[in-house]
Amino acid sequence: LCRRGANVSGQQYQTQSVCIERGIFQGDSLSPLWFCLALNPLSKMLRNSGYGYSLGRKPTILVSHLFYIDDLKLYVKNLDQLQSMLELVSSFSKSIAMQLGVDKCTVLHAKPEKCYKYLGMQQLLNINTIKIKEAVTATFKKRLKLIMKTQLNAKNKTQAINTWASPVLAYMYGVLKWSKTSLDALDRKVRATLKENHMHHPHASMARLYLPRRVRSRGLLNLTDLCRGQEAGLHDY
Repeated sequence: LCRRGANVSGQQYQTQSVCIERGIFQGDSLSPLWFCLALNPLSKMLRNSGYGYSLGRKPTILVSHLFYIDDLKLYVKNLDQLQSMLELVSSFSKSIAMQLGVDKCTVLHAKPEKCYKYLGMQQLLNINTIKIKEAVTATFKKRLKLIMKTQLNAKNKTQAINTWASPVLAYMYGVLKWSKTSLDALDRKVRATLKENHMHHPHASMARLYLPRRVRSRGLLNLTDLCRGQEAGLHDY
């Protein structure tokens, strides 16, 4: 049981008790924390299972799994271990009344030529940097063109670029290495697209394009600055 409080116009409001019998509420601020707490014992069980795959020159160090919220990747050296780990995961899932998305599961026998998608990225034994960059760059440019075709005003088009197009690239910042040259080229592509659609005059101030709207500028996100900010944040974390 829990009570939900809210602050509306300076006044406090509190709901009646809410009975949570199963599951968590989508969009609730506590839900991700509750979900991670519920699955944390599974991570410990997988580490203590004795199963896993040896990486590098230290055979005693085994990698058993990777967890990211509800995405689970298991590492094993043979099918018997895989079956045992799947039974462990299935048993744990049933004990907390959670269902596995079996239709989204797949098995990869690691070979240099095979790839699979994990967290939105195509991977081989290593991340295929070149193909992923080409794919996300193409998606970014496609979304940029689609935004320009809409009937939104200049302010909303800028906001759409910041919230719908740029995050396609930002998702890969800190994971893939981006050179300043490639990022500058993408920023030039954005400015050229704006000029073609009469949203930015060829002789207008470029700095004013990226300054925030609170100082009466355009507020467009600079892809180079965005990347370096993401990398710095990841490094600090």
